[in-house]
Amino acid sequence: MIPVGNLVTLLLPLAQDEPRSLNKLLDFAPGAMIWTLVAFGIGFPLMWKFVYGPITNALEDRDKKVEDAIVAAEVARKEAEASMARAKAELEQAQQNGRRMVEEAMARAERQAADAVRAADERAKAELQKARDTIAAEKQKALHEIRAAAVDLTIVATGRLLQQEIDAGKNRPLVEQFVATAAKGAR
Repeated sequence: MIPVGNLVTLLLPLAQDEPRSLNKLLDFAPGAMIWTLVAFGIGFPLMWKFVYGPITNALEDRDKKVEDAIVAAEVARKEAEASMARAKAELEQAQQNGRRMVEEAMARAERQAADAVRAADERAKAELQKARDTIAAEKQKALHEIRAAAVDLTIVATGRLLQQEIDAGKNRPLVEQFVATAAKGAR
């Protein structure tokens, strides 16, 4: 217990409205120390339960949330890196497909151009051969007509030279044979 005399000496200056010196407050007072320890002993568990406990729990929850956010951010970063790697791979594959398609189109265009040139060349050769065949047929037809006219002229000329009528039906094969032999010799 605090001696009453000490308590009175402590409280007396307050009642007199005199200024207290600071030295008195810093003096060792065993009674005040005991009451301070009692107040601390009662207040500390209450403060721990109602003040420090919730603050500690809130700080732990906040730390847990921060750690969870860091883990989530790391997972998101890894997923983003994986997505970026997949996107790069898909882009590279799309570029390769595009290059391949361009190369195939170029090769197909070159084949088509070569086929068109070859077809045009074949048509030109066919037309040329057709023209040669037509020319040869016309030449043969003209030669045949010339031979026929030569046979007719020969028969008429011979008939006039001999002043007699020559039988064209009888002598025609003979003259045609002669003209044919003459044509072969001229070649």
